[in-house]
Amino acid sequence: MKVLQIGCGGLGTLIAQETLAHGHELTIVRRSNQAVPESAQVLHLDVVNGEALAALAELQPEILLYCLAPVEGQSYHQTYVQGLKNVLAHVSKSALRHVFFISSTGIYGEHQGEFIDDSTAVVPLDADGQVMLDAERLLYALPCGHSALRVSGIYGPQRLYLLRAVQDKARWPKVAHWTNRIHERDVARAVVHLYEQVANQAVLPAHCIVTDGVPALQHEVLQWMAARLQVPLPDTPPLQPQTGKRITNQFLPQSGFKLLFADYKAGYESILAAKHND
Repeated sequence: MKVLQIGCGGLGTLIAQETLAHGHELTIVRRSNQAVPESAQVLHLDVVNGEALAALAELQPEILLYCLAPVEGQSYHQTYVQGLKNVLAHVSKSALRHVFFISSTGIYGEHQGEFIDDSTAVVPLDADGQVMLDAERLLYALPCGHSALRVSGIYGPQRLYLLRAVQDKARWPKVAHWTNRIHERDVARAVVHLYEQVANQAVLPAHCIVTDGVPALQHEVLQWMAARLQVPLPDTPPLQPQTGKRITNQFLPQSGFKLLFADYKAGYESILAAKHND
């Protein structure tokens, strides 16, 4: 498959590597002059400011992935709505079979421990969630297939917020807060798994949740990490009230996708083992 990927930050690089490993032909558009994975073609363009995007029309991608993230000086609206709008206005659609947009489970406004899955109606709670939903809606007018991939909290070897929080008791939650996550390698694998589904002419939904499907209370995650790191626990763990949401997914497992890291324990065990070996 010929893939056009917009954005190549930390997650985008992993997706690009996975794309190439599966033998797809890849062109990457990125703002900076930083290198991209070997064997990928690259165009250095800023799709947000919309200049020089005529070069996109020369490409004939079968799959388009939009995985841009905000940078300093560009707002959420500029990054997710204006940038995507610019790309869709300039890219050739003659060969295009499917468009993927990296969205977020932050578009779900529930915040009292409710259960969320692929069938849950979206009612954003804040402006950022509304922007993401506005971006998703740009896909609706496309003549080809399209899927918004609503990704939960991403963690990995370079995403160590919770590991740092273990060391700083002031950062431990004061309430029982539900969290949802997925290892960055599994996000990349899920995206390319869906590319394979397109290649096999499977019908994909307009949106699907990308998460490990194992919600956990944040203080329980921190307690587990503290035990693994032999760090003293705070005197009293948080109890009530509940905040956050509990997110599971339906489509991805049903499509045959299998996680490398089934839950936070498997993922962080791997990260801690690698740090120990360093």
